[in-house]
Amino acid sequence: MQKALRPVLFSGMLLLATYLRVVGLTWGLNSGYGHDRNFQPDEFLSLRGVLEVDLLTGHIKAPAAYWEGTLNYYLWAVPQAVLKIVANKGGVPADSTNPNAYSDLLLICRWMSVLFDLCTIIVVFLAIREATRKFYPSLLGALCYAILPMQVIYAHFMRTHILSNLLCALVIWLSLKVVGSRKWWLFLILGIISGLAAATRFPMGVIVTIPCLFVIFAPREGSTFGVRRLWHALRYLLSGPVRLIALGFVCGLFVGHPMLFLDTRTVIATLSSDTLIWARRNEFALTRLLDLSEPWKYLSYLIPYGMYPLLWIVPYSAIIYLAFRRSLHAFTFPILIFSLLYLYPMAKAYVGAYWARAVMPLFPGFCVLIGLACSDLLLLLRKQRIGTVALTVALLLFIAPTVVFDLAYDRAMQQKDARSALSEDLQRLIGESSTTIGISRFGPYFYTVMPAAVPLKSEKVKVQEQDPSQKADFFLVGFTGAIEPRLFSAIITIVERQGVFRYEKSYNVRPTIFGRKLQLARFPQDMTYPLPTILLFRGK
Repeated sequence: MQKALRPVLFSGMLLLATYLRVVGLTWGLNSGYGHDRNFQPDEFLSLRGVLEVDLLTGHIKAPAAYWEGTLNYYLWAVPQAVLKIVANKGGVPADSTNPNAYSDLLLICRWMSVLFDLCTIIVVFLAIREATRKFYPSLLGALCYAILPMQVIYAHFMRTHILSNLLCALVIWLSLKVVGSRKWWLFLILGIISGLAAATRFPMGVIVTIPCLFVIFAPREGSTFGVRRLWHALRYLLSGPVRLIALGFVCGLFVGHPMLFLDTRTVIATLSSDTLIWARRNEFALTRLLDLSEPWKYLSYLIPYGMYPLLWIVPYSAIIYLAFRRSLHAFTFPILIFSLLYLYPMAKAYVGAYWARAVMPLFPGFCVLIGLACSDLLLLLRKQRIGTVALTVALLLFIAPTVVFDLAYDRAMQQKDARSALSEDLQRLIGESSTTIGISRFGPYFYTVMPAAVPLKSEKVKVQEQDPSQKADFFLVGFTGAIEPRLFSAIITIVERQGVFRYEKSYNVRPTIFGRKLQLARFPQDMTYPLPTILLFRGK
């Protein structure tokens, strides 16, 4: 009976994951193309890069993609080439203002993100199954990844983070296989995948350490972990596997980012101008190396919100539990050390703890750790029915609210975006009259407000950035998400105090649970791209 039930449960989990990622997939699809047109600002970067690639003519140079890695851009260029063939014409000019010019390409690339994320769920399941040989702990770990809010949200977008997570999960799974079968081709494949991950997003190159760590911590019969065992593991690693991994890494990096080798100067120049400007090099001064305030923000803010509302408690509890389970250290330490190797430099170097996408590479490993902890706990509780039931109930209490939140978020993405609603209202209010629309420079206004106003520009309609003291017919103030009532009132007071404008209306979309609107005011900015708040003021 249980064996017959397992395929049903696994299929059900995949169906749930698919539903959460597909609902709302057409959000912002017709917002247009441009820095001040795309509702999702990072998708503009993706489109800008892929539009420089033309596989039909063999043109693979994409300077606009060099800042993060080109592998995903080349994959996106495949449907772009197909669309060109089907249309039997060249590409649309990159400065096109036609809101539908890139909708087909954007939708296909979003579907690719969905497919990549579903594959990651399957790989997480296989990784836990490789380590535990048990179905239900593997299902639990995969389910946690399937409902993880940050993954669900970002799987709706044309961005590189989803593919990089898939490659990370593949490396963890194959590294677990290396523990039991040290075949040379496995090390080579692990190196290739690690190189491809680095070619997708440069910080992901650190996953090349995962197979090395699994070799170092691999258990040996009749030997406890100590200096002697560590020395034997290092000798074995240096005798051949590390060279195979390094060779594969270089090959994977070349395949995914050939211009790094063929046009090195341009790539380095792009990294210097577009990537390193976000780096805080002073954080690595000797006096600040032990300052863990920034990593703590990642652990206490970005990860909990990325696994909102209670799901984050599960991996944190699993890590604490596994730290005391010496028999599992061979599996847990490599993942934990990799997490630290990624988290510490990212948190110290990145400009700030504003975007939850920075912690996404940690999630596949976290979900594998959840499966390992569950497997061990079930083994301890195998003769204690009450304990097993209590564990199941506790897990459901942490998982169920996250599923409810995901469903509410998806429903919000199906509603008319605040920018679309505002643009329609402005168009109706303006009519055929000459109008000036003022845009507040507050925050990232280029995606919170501009996409609502820029499509209205014409000979009669002027859009300008300005202060609330300057005259205009309309004045718009945008926020990245919900704003607290005190700030809402304060902004209105500040603008109206200038004596030029009066408050007219606010525009926002909120996830709703049981009739109650969620206030996501403190969420990381990249979790609220579909949910900005815009205040409309009219000239007196």
